[in-house]
Amino acid sequence: MTENSILSGADNAPTGRFHLKAIFVASMGFFTDAYDLFAISTALPLIVFAFNVTNSFLIGLVGAAVLIGAVIGALTFGRIGDIMGRKYVYGIEMVILVVFALVSAFSTNIYMLIITRFLLGIGIGGDYPISSTIMSEYSNVKSRGKMVQTVFAMQGFGLLLGAVMGLIAIKTMPVDYAWRFMLGFGAIPAASVIYLRRKIKESPRYSLQTKGDAAAAASAVEDITHKKINVDEKTRKIEKVSFKKYIPYLIGTAGSWFLFDMAFYGTSINNSLVFSHIGYGSIALVSSTAAILSAYNTAIGNIIIAAAFEIPGYWIAFGLIDKVGRKSLQWIGFAVMGILYLIFAIEYAPLKADIPLFIGLYGISFLFGNIGPNSTTFILPTELFPTQIRTTAHGISAGSGKAGAAIFTFLVPTIIASLGLSGLFSILTSLAFIAVVITFVFIKETKKQALETTSAIKNTKA
Repeated sequence: MTENSILSGADNAPTGRFHLKAIFVASMGFFTDAYDLFAISTALPLIVFAFNVTNSFLIGLVGAAVLIGAVIGALTFGRIGDIMGRKYVYGIEMVILVVFALVSAFSTNIYMLIITRFLLGIGIGGDYPISSTIMSEYSNVKSRGKMVQTVFAMQGFGLLLGAVMGLIAIKTMPVDYAWRFMLGFGAIPAASVIYLRRKIKESPRYSLQTKGDAAAAASAVEDITHKKINVDEKTRKIEKVSFKKYIPYLIGTAGSWFLFDMAFYGTSINNSLVFSHIGYGSIALVSSTAAILSAYNTAIGNIIIAAAFEIPGYWIAFGLIDKVGRKSLQWIGFAVMGILYLIFAIEYAPLKADIPLFIGLYGISFLFGNIGPNSTTFILPTELFPTQIRTTAHGISAGSGKAGAAIFTFLVPTIIASLGLSGLFSILTSLAFIAVVITFVFIKETKKQALETTSAIKNTKA
């Protein structure tokens, strides 16, 4: 039986129980990733007070440490996923999340917290290329965008839970226990899928197109279709793929992800600073009451943004991704973000005086970010690159995004202190419009095409 005959079973299979299980197993990782990444936004005022941190460098590093770790995790796990296989490391990243979510909660000083959050980030970064690629390689052609987007959309619920758990902790615990509870709770959802991840079979495309193991590929496809596949030869010779040919696509995926995460994480993780500078919260964390007020207001703001804007954005993308397509959603999302950031930069003073309007427009920037680039930058690397280099390229792209996020998350406190929020939004405006150009030049449409077609080298302007 030919390669196309084996893979066509997976490409044309209707959505079934196997797909739903794979979505659950992969999506719980991103649920946890989002919780761990964004719980720090609510916890940060409490941490700053508990450890008496006055140095803006250290404050920035608390938020950025997990993102720096994510860069290393994405690059490392992405490369291992192509060399040793997706299954080889699937579940290990969740073990890292469990261990260091718990250890970070018992940090005895700010430096231990930074180190443990960095190590936690390695697990988060490692989850990006492996989970996305496994889901993409197991999906059918018709609904691949929806399936991969469902996995990623769980981030919205993880972000929301982070804010909700923050509120619970603030209302029921002393300051020094509240932030520890917020961080440690992230171990629970991660632990729930470790066993299931270790049990999943290697993806059929990796088995066939990287290892040349037709029998293993057929066995994996049988799990999807529940139909027996007979193979004439169990192994086949594989021709190596040239990574250099895919540099233009990599510029598109890594470049757009880098710019998006600078804006998305730079603002999200520093929401406590953004809110306090428009008069929603307390800037001077000189007492436990002030710290709790700032954390409480940040949690409420995060809940509003997550529930009213971010979660709907993910699911609007779910409905549009296989109809409108990845490229269109990406450039439209970036363009709307750029327009909104420009409004903030020009009209900051009157918007600052109207907190509901400010938060509403601020939330809409997240809505279109999730409808567009937050979703598409995650999906496109699983489609634009061939199987042999897919997790490597996704790891580079995700690592690039998290590098942008780490840099900007670290710099935002300093930027706000020196340029104010209007200056911050001026910078974000430029980033968004540069990303529109990169999308037009280096990204091609991939909707409703087999992965072998989407990863073929064609005109990158198509």
